[in-house]
Amino acid sequence: MKLKTFIERMATYDLQHDSATIIADLRLLATNRTLLSEYLYSTIQQDGFSTQNRLYGAYAFVLHSNDLFTVRLGFWSPVTSQDERETFIYDLNHTHDFELYCVGYSGDGYTTVSREILDQAPLQAGRRPEFGEERVLKLSPGEVLHMRPLREVHKQLPPETMSASLSLLIHPRQEATTEEAWCFDDNLVPTYPGIARQEAALFDSLLSRLQREQTSPLTQSERKSA
Repeated sequence: MKLKTFIERMATYDLQHDSATIIADLRLLATNRTLLSEYLYSTIQQDGFSTQNRLYGAYAFVLHSNDLFTVRLGFWSPVTSQDERETFIYDLNHTHDFELYCVGYSGDGYTTVSREILDQAPLQAGRRPEFGEERVLKLSPGEVLHMRPLREVHKQLPPETMSASLSLLIHPRQEATTEEAWCFDDNLVPTYPGIARQEAALFDSLLSRLQREQTSPLTQSERKSA
C-alpha cells in the first residue's frame, strides 16, 4: 500500500472505533519496502536537505502529520552503553497522551513490556496505581502493538539487530486540557509528567549539533588539510 492511499483511507474511518480496519491497513502499509526512499526523495525535492519538521527525536521520520493523526517510521538500534540506551529511551516506563498503533517493519524488533492502569483517578507523583497483568510483545515484522492513551504504561527493550517500526499516532484536537503522560520508576511509581519533554531535549541537542556542523566554515576535507 502507498502512503497516500493509507492517508486517504484513514480519512474515511472513525479513528476512535475502527481498530480492526486500522490495524489491517497499517499491516498493508508495512509491506511497502520503499516507504523511506519515497519519503526522502519527496522531502529533498520539496525542502532540500533541511531537517526542520521532518524528524521526530533522534531516530524517527515523520512521514505524514495532520490535526488528527501522525505516521512515523522509527528506527531502533541494539545498544552497548548507557548513553545509547538513553538516546533511544529504552527501559523507561511511561504512558502516552495519544492512541498508538505500531507494527514491526524490519529487523527482529524491539520488545515492549506493558501493563494496563486500572485506577481511574489521575496519576500523582509518588503514588503507585493498581495495574493489570504484565504483557510482553516483540515487535517483529507484521506484529502489531495497540495502546490506548493514558491507560497503559510500557517500556521498550532494545532489539538484537537494527530494526524499524511503523507507527500511527491518533491525537484528535482537544477542547480542554487533558491529563498528561507520565514517566515511572522501575517499581512503576509515577515520578514526573511529560516524556515528550525528555524526547524533545534529546532531539534539540542532536539537531543543534547537526546545525553547527552544517554551518561550520570548514568542510571535512578542509579540516583534514588544516
